[in-house]
Amino acid sequence: MKKILFWAILVFLGFWMVHADLSDWLFCLIKKDQVTISLKQTTGYYKCNDTIVSLEHLIVATAKDLMKIQTYINKGRDLDYRKTLKEQKKTLLDTLQLSRMTILTNIKTFESNLLQKSVQYFVVKIMPYKIRLQKSLVKIQALSGVATPELNSYALLLRTQVAIIDKFTTVTTQKELVVLIAQYVYLKKEIEWKYE
Repeated sequence: MKKILFWAILVFLGFWMVHADLSDWLFCLIKKDQVTISLKQTTGYYKCNDTIVSLEHLIVATAKDLMKIQTYINKGRDLDYRKTLKEQKKTLLDTLQLSRMTILTNIKTFESNLLQKSVQYFVVKIMPYKIRLQKSLVKIQALSGVATPELNSYALLLRTQVAIIDKFTTVTTQKELVVLIAQYVYLKKEIEWKYE
């Protein structure tokens, strides 16, 4: 079961990395002073990108309304009513812009946390493999006086894989993670092939 979960997460990460913009997969729940981000759509959650687009349309429409109101104010028409309406529209515009920025900030935070947790989980899962590689390297080092070119080539693969695994702890972007996972998988297959 753990192996299935591990590979499912690995496949998810790979699929996520191929689609560089994770925000297409995120859902938002907006309450008065709070935005909640989720990977799962449940009641009240809507696609974050759709929500942002809707807010942007409302921002543009509200800005146009403000320009019309200002035009009427400049002409001196119904000033008290127009000034009150202008203040209401300004407040609405500020609220809409704040909501948009809050969603964008929360998306970035969510993506960053998801990346960190995924990397941590991946590193924990591959640590036993790294230890086996290091033990093999110690054994190969003991044979250094009688090592063949094939054994030296194999040792190079092992050292490279250990270095790749060590780089996982410094990953800061999705693109870096994609590259490292591709290298890790390729080297793992090469090591298994050489070992057989």
